[in-house]
Amino acid sequence: MNRIDGHLVRDPHDLHADVQDQLRQAAAEVHRRVGDQFDEQTVQRAVQDAYAEIVDHAKVESFLPILVARAAEEKLEEGA
Repeated sequence: MNRIDGHLVRDPHDLHADVQDQLRQAAAEVHRRVGDQFDEQTVQRAVQDAYAEIVDHAKVESFLPILVARAAEEKLEEGA
């Protein structure tokens, strides 16, 4: 963490350091929301699929985990 104008902020180099960790966090968030309908493996697969579809077109990578989680949740709900 760095301090800028008295605020603690993350080092921008650390934001994208571990994509797999970000995808695990996205899957955990999606599973928290829809876990009563889908098992953990199904959620993880939906997150991986959403990431594969979105990553090449993402303009702001720092929002990628949020976008992936939303897309995965939407796909799961459409298929339910």
